[in-house]
Amino acid sequence: MKESTLAKITASVAAARGVAKKALAASPNPDWTESEIRAIDEWIALQDVELDRPEAIRRLVELGLSAKR
Repeated sequence: MKESTLAKITASVAAARGVAKKALAASPNPDWTESEIRAIDEWIALQDVELDRPEAIRRLVELGLSAKR
């Protein structure tokens, strides 16, 4: 059984809306400057445990969010 033209159009519009939402959403991966990467790497080097950058960034965000204002 063939899909109707209306069903095909509806499906393509739904797909396009999904792509548009993704394109307009804020990126969870910011573009880091060289100095920011360097600062993160320096912070990692001062830690007692071995961390990769994503884990270090998570910990730094956690520290920032829990800091008293």
